Amino acid sequence: MHLSRSLIFSCNLGLLLLAANYFVQVNSEFFTAALVGWSVAIPFTYKVGEYAYCQFKECDNAEWAIHDPNIFKAKLTKEWKQHVFGQDLALKIIRNMLTSHLVRISKKTSKKALVLSFHGGVGTGKTLVAKLLAKVLYKNGLSSSYVRRIHLKDFLTNLNMDGKKHKLKTEIKRFVQSCTRPLVLFEEVDKLEAGVIDALSPYFDESSVDNVSYANTIFIFTSNYASREINEEACRQFTVTTEVDDFDSENFYDIIRKISYRGTSADDSTSRTGFASSEFVKHCLVSSFVPFLPLDMTHVLQCIDASLTRKLKDHEVSTLDKPERKNDLIKLIYSQIHTVNADRCRKSFSEHGCKKVGDIADREVTHLM
Repeated sequence: MHLSRSLIFSCNLGLLLLAANYFVQVNSEFFTAALVGWSVAIPFTYKVGEYAYCQFKECDNAEWAIHDPNIFKAKLTKEWKQHVFGQDLALKIIRNMLTSHLVRISKKTSKKALVLSFHGGVGTGKTLVAKLLAKVLYKNGLSSSYVRRIHLKDFLTNLNMDGKKHKLKTEIKRFVQSCTRPLVLFEEVDKLEAGVIDALSPYFDESSVDNVSYANTIFIFTSNYASREINEEACRQFTVTTEVDDFDSENFYDIIRKISYRGTSADDSTSRTGFASSEFVKHCLVSSFVPFLPLDMTHVLQCIDASLTRKLKDHEVSTLDKPERKNDLIKLIYSQIHTVNADRCRKSFSEHGCKKVGDIADREVTHLM
Protein backbone atom coordinates (compact mmCIF):
# COMPACT_ATOMS: atom_id res chain seq x y z
CA MET A 1 0.00 0.00 0.00
CA HIS A 2 1.33 3.38 -0.97
CA LEU A 3 1.70 6.06 1.71
CA SER A 4 0.00 9.40 1.03
CA ARG A 5 2.11 12.51 0.44
CA SER A 6 1.02 14.00 3.74
CA LEU A 7 2.05 10.87 5.64
CA ILE A 8 5.44 10.82 3.93
CA PHE A 9 5.88 14.52 4.77
CA SER A 10 4.93 13.84 8.41
CA CYS A 11 7.46 11.02 8.66
CA ASN A 12 10.21 13.13 7.16
CA LEU A 13 9.36 16.04 9.48
CA GLY A 14 9.45 13.69 12.48
CA LEU A 15 12.89 12.40 11.52
CA LEU A 16 14.11 15.99 11.03
CA LEU A 17 12.88 17.01 14.47
CA LEU A 18 14.54 13.97 16.07
CA ALA A 19 17.80 14.87 14.37
CA ALA A 20 17.48 18.48 15.49
CA ASN A 21 16.77 17.37 19.06
CA TYR A 22 19.88 15.16 19.06
CA PHE A 23 21.96 18.04 17.64
CA VAL A 24 20.74 20.40 20.35
CA GLN A 25 21.51 17.89 23.12
CA VAL A 26 24.98 17.18 21.81
CA ASN A 27 25.81 20.74 20.85
CA SER A 28 23.70 22.71 23.31
CA GLU A 29 26.35 25.34 23.98
CA PHE A 30 26.94 25.92 20.28
CA PHE A 31 23.20 26.12 19.59
CA THR A 32 22.62 28.60 22.43
CA ALA A 33 25.46 30.80 21.20
CA ALA A 34 24.03 30.67 17.68
CA LEU A 35 20.60 31.79 18.91
CA VAL A 36 22.14 34.68 20.84
CA GLY A 37 24.15 35.66 17.79
CA TRP A 38 21.09 35.67 15.57
CA SER A 39 19.08 37.70 18.11
CA VAL A 40 21.76 40.39 17.98
CA ALA A 41 22.53 40.18 14.27
CA ILE A 42 18.96 40.42 12.95
CA PRO A 43 18.09 43.80 14.56
CA PHE A 44 21.56 45.11 13.72
CA THR A 45 21.18 44.04 10.09
CA TYR A 46 17.75 45.69 9.97
CA LYS A 47 19.15 48.93 11.38
CA VAL A 48 22.02 48.95 8.89
CA GLY A 49 19.60 48.32 6.03
CA GLU A 50 17.24 51.05 7.25
CA TYR A 51 20.14 53.51 7.59
CA ALA A 52 21.37 52.74 4.06
CA TYR A 53 17.85 53.08 2.66
CA CYS A 54 17.27 56.43 4.38
CA GLN A 55 20.47 57.86 2.92
CA PHE A 56 18.77 57.99 -0.47
CA LYS A 57 15.03 57.74 0.22
CA GLU A 58 12.95 60.12 2.36
CA CYS A 59 12.20 58.61 5.78
CA ASP A 60 10.52 59.69 8.99
CA ASN A 61 13.69 60.58 10.86
CA ALA A 62 15.43 63.76 12.00
CA GLU A 63 17.49 63.82 8.80
CA TRP A 64 14.41 64.31 6.62
CA ALA A 65 11.83 65.90 8.93
CA ILE A 66 12.09 68.03 12.05
CA HIS A 67 11.11 66.10 15.17
CA ASP A 68 12.53 68.40 17.85
CA PRO A 69 10.12 71.26 18.72
CA ASN A 70 12.97 73.55 19.81
CA ILE A 71 14.85 73.07 16.54
CA PHE A 72 11.64 73.83 14.65
CA LYS A 73 11.03 77.00 16.66
CA ALA A 74 14.56 78.31 16.08
CA LYS A 75 14.58 77.46 12.36
CA LEU A 76 11.13 78.97 11.74
CA THR A 77 12.09 82.22 13.49
CA LYS A 78 15.27 82.51 11.43
CA GLU A 79 13.55 81.82 8.09
CA TRP A 80 10.65 84.13 8.95
CA LYS A 81 12.95 87.09 9.61
CA GLN A 82 14.58 86.61 6.21
CA HIS A 83 11.47 86.13 4.08
CA VAL A 84 8.31 87.39 5.83
CA PHE A 85 7.64 91.02 6.74
CA GLY A 86 4.97 92.70 8.83
CA GLN A 87 3.38 89.49 10.12
CA ASP A 88 4.71 89.19 13.66
CA LEU A 89 1.24 88.35 15.01
CA ALA A 90 0.91 85.44 12.56
CA LEU A 91 4.40 84.23 13.52
CA LYS A 92 3.51 84.17 17.20
CA ILE A 93 0.30 82.18 16.62
CA ILE A 94 1.77 79.72 14.09
CA ARG A 95 4.97 79.11 16.04
CA ASN A 96 3.06 78.38 19.25
CA MET A 97 0.50 76.10 17.58
CA LEU A 98 3.03 74.06 15.60
CA THR A 99 5.51 73.78 18.46
CA SER A 100 2.77 72.40 20.73
CA HIS A 101 1.72 69.98 17.98
CA LEU A 102 5.28 68.66 17.60
CA VAL A 103 5.55 68.25 21.38
CA ARG A 104 2.38 66.13 21.40
CA ILE A 105 3.69 64.00 18.53
CA SER A 106 7.03 63.44 20.29
CA LYS A 107 5.22 62.41 23.49
CA LYS A 108 2.71 60.30 21.51
CA THR A 109 -0.18 62.23 23.08
CA SER A 110 -1.56 63.81 19.90
CA LYS A 111 -5.32 63.25 19.80
CA LYS A 112 -6.29 64.94 16.54
CA ALA A 113 -4.95 66.85 13.56
CA LEU A 114 -3.73 70.44 13.72
CA VAL A 115 -5.96 72.65 11.54
CA LEU A 116 -4.81 76.20 10.73
CA SER A 117 -6.67 78.67 8.54
CA PHE A 118 -4.73 81.64 7.11
CA HIS A 119 -6.75 84.77 6.30
CA GLY A 120 -5.84 88.14 4.85
CA GLY A 121 -5.64 90.30 1.77
CA VAL A 122 -3.75 89.67 -1.45
CA GLY A 123 0.04 89.75 -1.09
CA THR A 124 0.14 89.63 2.71
CA GLY A 125 2.10 86.37 2.78
CA LYS A 126 -0.39 83.52 3.33
CA THR A 127 0.89 81.26 0.55
CA LEU A 128 4.48 82.32 1.21
CA VAL A 129 4.20 81.22 4.85
CA ALA A 130 2.54 77.91 3.90
CA LYS A 131 5.49 77.17 1.60
CA LEU A 132 7.93 78.33 4.28
CA LEU A 133 6.46 75.89 6.80
CA ALA A 134 6.99 73.03 4.34
CA LYS A 135 10.59 74.18 3.90
CA VAL A 136 11.18 74.36 7.66
CA LEU A 137 9.47 71.07 8.54
CA TYR A 138 10.91 68.91 5.76
CA LYS A 139 14.31 68.68 4.12
CA ASN A 140 12.73 68.53 0.66
CA GLY A 141 10.24 71.33 1.34
CA LEU A 142 7.28 71.37 -1.05
CA SER A 143 8.87 68.48 -2.98
CA SER A 144 8.69 66.25 0.10
CA SER A 145 6.57 63.13 -0.16
CA TYR A 146 5.09 64.24 3.18
CA VAL A 147 3.58 67.39 1.64
CA ARG A 148 0.42 67.56 -0.48
CA ARG A 149 -0.55 70.89 -2.01
CA ILE A 150 -4.07 71.19 -3.40
CA HIS A 151 -5.54 74.09 -5.37
CA LEU A 152 -9.12 73.28 -4.43
CA LYS A 153 -10.87 75.01 -7.33
CA ASP A 154 -8.74 73.32 -10.00
CA PHE A 155 -8.55 69.97 -8.20
CA LEU A 156 -12.33 69.60 -8.01
CA THR A 157 -13.32 71.04 -11.38
CA ASN A 158 -16.03 69.45 -13.58
CA LEU A 159 -17.57 67.42 -10.73
CA ASN A 160 -20.94 67.60 -9.00
CA MET A 161 -21.21 68.06 -5.22
CA ASP A 162 -21.06 64.35 -4.36
CA GLY A 163 -18.21 63.81 -6.80
CA LYS A 164 -16.19 66.64 -5.26
CA LYS A 165 -16.71 65.32 -1.74
CA HIS A 166 -15.76 61.78 -2.74
CA LYS A 167 -12.62 62.85 -4.61
CA LEU A 168 -11.48 65.10 -1.76
CA LYS A 169 -12.01 62.43 0.92
CA THR A 170 -10.37 59.71 -1.14
CA GLU A 171 -7.31 61.81 -1.96
CA ILE A 172 -6.72 62.93 1.63
CA LYS A 173 -7.20 59.45 3.03
CA ARG A 174 -4.80 57.96 0.47
CA PHE A 175 -2.15 60.60 1.16
CA VAL A 176 -2.34 60.52 4.97
CA GLN A 177 -2.29 56.73 4.90
CA SER A 178 1.06 56.83 3.10
CA CYS A 179 2.76 59.21 5.56
CA THR A 180 3.66 59.30 9.23
CA ARG A 181 3.56 63.10 9.68
CA PRO A 182 1.79 64.66 6.67
CA LEU A 183 1.27 68.33 5.78
CA VAL A 184 -1.73 69.19 3.57
CA LEU A 185 -2.00 72.68 2.05
CA PHE A 186 -5.45 73.73 0.77
CA GLU A 187 -5.35 76.88 -1.36
CA GLU A 188 -8.19 79.19 -2.42
CA VAL A 189 -10.80 77.64 -0.13
CA ASP A 190 -12.90 80.79 -0.58
CA LYS A 191 -13.37 79.87 -4.27
CA LEU A 192 -14.87 76.48 -3.43
CA GLU A 193 -18.63 76.09 -3.27
CA ALA A 194 -20.10 75.81 0.21
CA GLY A 195 -20.56 72.34 1.69
CA VAL A 196 -17.73 70.51 -0.08
CA ILE A 197 -15.17 71.04 2.65
CA ASP A 198 -17.40 69.36 5.26
CA ALA A 199 -16.49 66.03 3.70
CA LEU A 200 -13.24 66.33 5.67
CA SER A 201 -14.80 67.16 9.05
CA PRO A 202 -14.27 63.65 10.53
CA TYR A 203 -10.56 63.90 9.71
CA PHE A 204 -10.30 67.09 11.79
CA ASP A 205 -12.28 65.80 14.76
CA GLU A 206 -11.09 62.22 15.26
CA SER A 207 -7.62 60.79 15.81
CA SER A 208 -8.45 57.85 13.55
CA VAL A 209 -11.05 57.30 10.81
CA ASP A 210 -11.45 53.95 9.02
CA ASN A 211 -8.21 52.71 10.63
CA VAL A 212 -6.24 55.68 9.28
CA SER A 213 -4.63 57.93 11.91
CA TYR A 214 -4.87 61.70 11.39
CA ALA A 215 -3.44 62.69 14.77
CA ASN A 216 -0.04 63.73 13.37
CA THR A 217 -1.44 65.56 10.34
CA ILE A 218 -1.20 69.32 9.76
CA PHE A 219 -3.95 70.85 7.61
CA ILE A 220 -3.51 74.45 6.40
CA PHE A 221 -6.15 76.48 4.55
CA THR A 222 -5.47 79.81 2.83
CA SER A 223 -8.14 82.27 1.73
CA ASN A 224 -8.99 85.95 1.35
CA TYR A 225 -11.96 85.61 3.69
CA ALA A 226 -12.41 88.52 6.12
CA SER A 227 -9.54 90.55 4.62
CA ARG A 228 -11.54 93.79 4.83
CA GLU A 229 -12.56 93.10 8.43
CA ILE A 230 -8.98 92.14 9.37
CA ASN A 231 -7.73 95.44 7.92
CA GLU A 232 -10.36 97.40 9.85
CA GLU A 233 -9.56 95.63 13.12
CA ALA A 234 -5.82 96.14 12.55
CA CYS A 235 -6.46 99.83 11.96
CA ARG A 236 -8.51 100.04 15.16
CA GLN A 237 -5.80 98.33 17.20
CA PHE A 238 -3.09 100.54 15.67
CA THR A 239 -4.87 103.52 17.26
CA VAL A 240 -4.40 101.85 20.65
CA THR A 241 -0.83 100.59 20.24
CA THR A 242 1.88 100.68 17.60
CA GLU A 243 3.27 97.34 18.78
CA VAL A 244 1.80 94.33 16.99
CA ASP A 245 2.93 92.16 19.91
CA ASP A 246 0.31 93.96 22.00
CA PHE A 247 -2.53 93.22 19.57
CA ASP A 248 -5.48 91.22 20.88
CA SER A 249 -5.43 88.08 18.71
CA GLU A 250 -8.77 86.86 20.13
CA ASN A 251 -10.57 89.75 18.42
CA PHE A 252 -9.20 88.64 15.06
CA TYR A 253 -10.14 85.02 15.80
CA ASP A 254 -13.77 85.91 16.52
CA ILE A 255 -14.05 88.18 13.47
CA ILE A 256 -12.58 85.62 11.06
CA ARG A 257 -14.66 82.76 12.46
CA LYS A 258 -17.92 84.69 12.02
CA ILE A 259 -17.10 85.85 8.49
CA SER A 260 -15.90 82.37 7.46
CA TYR A 261 -19.03 80.69 8.77
CA ARG A 262 -21.17 83.25 6.97
CA GLY A 263 -19.21 82.31 3.86
CA THR A 264 -19.41 85.60 1.99
CA SER A 265 -16.44 87.21 0.32
CA ALA A 266 -15.70 90.90 0.75
CA ASP A 267 -16.65 91.74 -2.84
CA ASP A 268 -19.79 89.59 -3.11
CA SER A 269 -22.22 89.42 -0.20
CA THR A 270 -24.56 87.00 -2.00
CA SER A 271 -22.13 84.23 -2.96
CA ARG A 272 -21.72 81.68 -0.15
CA THR A 273 -18.52 79.70 -0.56
CA GLY A 274 -15.86 77.63 1.19
CA PHE A 275 -16.51 77.55 4.93
CA ALA A 276 -20.12 78.78 4.69
CA SER A 277 -22.26 77.03 7.34
CA SER A 278 -19.58 74.34 7.57
CA GLU A 279 -19.77 71.85 10.40
CA PHE A 280 -16.09 72.06 11.23
CA VAL A 281 -16.25 75.85 11.75
CA LYS A 282 -19.52 75.54 13.65
CA HIS A 283 -18.06 72.90 15.97
CA CYS A 284 -14.75 74.75 16.42
CA LEU A 285 -12.60 72.13 14.69
CA VAL A 286 -10.22 74.80 13.36
CA SER A 287 -7.31 74.89 15.80
CA SER A 288 -6.64 78.55 15.01
CA PHE A 289 -7.66 81.23 12.53
CA VAL A 290 -4.50 83.17 11.67
CA PRO A 291 -4.83 86.84 10.59
CA PHE A 292 -2.40 88.28 8.05
CA LEU A 293 -2.35 92.03 8.58
CA PRO A 294 -2.20 94.69 5.86
CA LEU A 295 1.36 95.70 4.98
CA ASP A 296 2.39 99.30 5.47
CA MET A 297 4.98 100.89 3.22
CA THR A 298 7.85 100.13 5.60
CA HIS A 299 7.14 96.43 5.14
CA VAL A 300 6.87 96.89 1.37
CA LEU A 301 10.34 98.46 1.35
CA GLN A 302 11.64 95.37 3.17
CA CYS A 303 9.97 93.16 0.55
CA ILE A 304 11.54 95.16 -2.25
CA ASP A 305 15.01 95.02 -0.71
CA ALA A 306 14.84 91.25 -0.14
CA SER A 307 13.37 90.56 -3.59
CA LEU A 308 15.88 92.81 -5.33
CA THR A 309 18.80 91.17 -3.54
CA ARG A 310 17.64 87.74 -4.74
CA LYS A 311 17.02 88.93 -8.31
CA LEU A 312 20.42 90.60 -8.63
CA LYS A 313 22.10 87.46 -7.32
CA ASP A 314 20.12 85.18 -9.65
CA HIS A 315 20.90 87.32 -12.70
CA GLU A 316 24.49 87.95 -11.57
CA VAL A 317 24.05 91.68 -12.12
CA SER A 318 27.10 93.54 -10.84
CA THR A 319 26.24 97.06 -12.03
CA LEU A 320 24.82 97.91 -8.61
CA ASP A 321 28.09 97.62 -6.77
CA LYS A 322 27.44 100.86 -4.89
CA PRO A 323 24.68 101.10 -2.22
CA GLU A 324 23.28 104.34 -3.67
CA ARG A 325 22.62 102.64 -7.01
CA LYS A 326 20.65 99.89 -5.33
CA ASN A 327 18.74 102.47 -3.29
CA ASP A 328 17.78 104.29 -6.49
CA LEU A 329 16.38 101.05 -7.89
CA ILE A 330 14.46 100.39 -4.65
CA LYS A 331 12.89 103.86 -4.91
CA LEU A 332 11.97 103.20 -8.55
CA ILE A 333 10.19 99.95 -7.66
CA TYR A 334 8.57 101.55 -4.61
CA SER A 335 7.08 104.31 -6.77
CA GLN A 336 5.15 101.68 -8.75
CA ILE A 337 3.37 100.20 -5.71
CA HIS A 338 -0.21 101.41 -5.23
CA THR A 339 -1.02 102.60 -1.73
CA VAL A 340 -4.22 103.00 0.25
CA ASN A 341 -4.40 105.70 2.91
CA ALA A 342 -6.08 104.70 6.15
CA ASP A 343 -6.65 108.06 7.82
CA ARG A 344 -8.27 106.55 10.89
CA CYS A 345 -5.02 104.84 11.91
CA ARG A 346 -2.75 107.39 10.20
CA LYS A 347 -1.03 104.79 8.02
CA SER A 348 -0.55 104.06 4.33
CA PHE A 349 -0.92 100.44 3.28
CA SER A 350 0.00 98.67 0.07
CA GLU A 351 -3.14 97.85 -1.92
CA HIS A 352 -1.82 94.41 -2.91
CA GLY A 353 0.74 93.83 -0.17
CA CYS A 354 3.97 92.50 -1.68
CA LYS A 355 2.14 90.64 -4.43
CA LYS A 356 3.55 92.63 -7.36
CA VAL A 357 6.99 93.38 -5.95
CA GLY A 358 8.67 90.34 -7.52
CA ASP A 359 7.33 91.04 -11.02
CA ILE A 360 8.31 94.72 -10.90
CA ALA A 361 11.79 93.85 -9.58
CA ASP A 362 12.20 91.29 -12.38
CA ARG A 363 11.30 93.87 -15.00
CA GLU A 364 13.64 96.53 -13.64
CA VAL A 365 16.57 94.13 -13.19
CA THR A 366 16.09 92.87 -16.75
CA HIS A 367 16.49 96.46 -18.00
CA LEU A 368 19.96 96.51 -16.44
CA MET A 369 21.16 93.46 -18.34
